Amino acid sequence: MSMTRLFYALGMLFLAFVLEHLPLPPIIDWFQPGWILLVVTVLVLVTPEVAGMWLCIPLGLLLDIEYSAPLGLNVMLMAVYIGMLQLLYRRLYLFNILQQAATIFMLVLGVQVLRYWAMVVLIGDPRPVMLLTPAALTALMWPWVYAVGYVVLQRIR
Repeated sequence: MSMTRLFYALGMLFLAFVLEHLPLPPIIDWFQPGWILLVVTVLVLVTPEVAGMWLCIPLGLLLDIEYSAPLGLNVMLMAVYIGMLQLLYRRLYLFNILQQAATIFMLVLGVQVLRYWAMVVLIGDPRPVMLLTPAALTALMWPWVYAVGYVVLQRIR
């Protein structure tokens, strides 16, 4: 693992956190894909030697702080997400881009549902959330984020 790859991976994660907090006008406030999940997906698929299961602890704790969630909830969710990505690693490379987007949609939707259920059980707050919109937008953004991330990370090989 080279320091250059680690530097680029951390830069991509920083950009994802910035995009996650980007204030949007009220008319397009619903347009908030899972930027962090997208970047984690690119990192796990393109550079598995840099991004692996170790990534779930720092990212999960940062997401717990960001969302004011119970400590460890997002660590568990990131561990499930990264674990599923690592299980599907070889298969995702064989899929075309539409099949990859559909798989990413299902994974992000699963994380959203698990987060909602955990918040209801732990806090008892069944406020309505949008489950399909972030997953669908993440799947729509996948081809562009994958293309940019793949080009950037392959140039430094």
